[in-house]
Amino acid sequence: MKILYISQYFPPEIGAGAVRAREFSRRWADAGHSVTVLTGVPNYNYRANGCESAARAADAADGVKVARTWLWSVGDRRSRSRILSYSSFGVSSALRGMAAARPDVVFASSPPLPVGLAGWWLSRLKRCPFVFDVRDLWPESLTDLGAARPDSRLAKALDRAASFLYGGAARVVVTSDATREALIRNRNIEPGKVRTVTNGVETDTFAPRASASHERRALGMEDVFTVSFIGTIGMAHDVETVLRAAARLRDAPRPAKFVFVGEGPGKARAMETAERMGIRGAEFRPAVPRERVPAVIGASDVCLVSLKKAGVNAEIIPVRLLEFMACAKPAVAAASGQAARLVSESDAGIVVPQGDDAAMARAIRSLMDDPARGELMGANGRRLILERFTRERTAADCLALLEECVRGAGGRG
Repeated sequence: MKILYISQYFPPEIGAGAVRAREFSRRWADAGHSVTVLTGVPNYNYRANGCESAARAADAADGVKVARTWLWSVGDRRSRSRILSYSSFGVSSALRGMAAARPDVVFASSPPLPVGLAGWWLSRLKRCPFVFDVRDLWPESLTDLGAARPDSRLAKALDRAASFLYGGAARVVVTSDATREALIRNRNIEPGKVRTVTNGVETDTFAPRASASHERRALGMEDVFTVSFIGTIGMAHDVETVLRAAARLRDAPRPAKFVFVGEGPGKARAMETAERMGIRGAEFRPAVPRERVPAVIGASDVCLVSLKKAGVNAEIIPVRLLEFMACAKPAVAAASGQAARLVSESDAGIVVPQGDDAAMARAIRSLMDDPARGELMGANGRRLILERFTRERTAADCLALLEECVRGAGGRG
């Protein structure tokens, strides 16, 4: 089977979408399929940081053909810059894809929505099925988080584009059952058309670390109880609640260090807030390459998930939470929906109400006082990941769906 996978992000980008594209495509290639990933040039100032060689290495690996196309680089985090980036990739990928060999299926991963529009166009041009991979609902996530007003021209345009793509896709893939139910209910999509393929984890990479003490020294995390927030510091993440919880633990008998590892539009504000509050135990570090993330998790005592209340997108299970669990680290999760149920039902951590810094501080303090409880929670989380959320399983589930579409279209196997 020939698969054209369209994703604006691909390594050396380090977000969830880039990782999903890399891990799915290489596993599909390992299964004997011909996979071409149509993606953008390294973005978010990667070229300025000397990552062109990393992009070439990513492109040459895993038996996957990677075709990169131009896009407007997001040199800053302003809305205008991001809209230009999303739109430019939608246009350039549609044009670049016209020269590609005819695939058996087009798999386009959103957000952003212009990726889906490029996928639909190329599927029509190449006369093959279009599968729309929806990792985050637009415009719902933008309006829920206050990034756009529901009655704004942007939100209305995105809503029309989303409805068009749901109607034009042979299948719509979502990452949680709750999102699937919301699409069926709110968009009146035929239930058999919407399929759930959860996020997953590479359990050989994200695993308990035997050399945690060495890594703690190397990362400057020894002799303190380390609470880590790892990943994008963005609109959906409530870092201010974490900082208020850190302030409440100033006088704890054992020192606590709050380490924030990552970038995002909310980082500068979070750093200013920490300085204004006089939180000496908060440390902000740059994003690390993905291969270093398991070491940071392994050097932590507790890992945090802190999400803002955000409508239907609150039902998405963050990939980073699954990675914490795979590394057998207890999570303190300020979350709702499926993420909260996952942690609570598996006893892989402690769920606290979103925005409640007092509850977050109590949860962290309880794990400081009872490390054996944290170890048990970590083991519970690892067990659940191995049972339900391995990347091998999720990639195979998605591949089976693509094969079903090709058979239904009478395509070449």
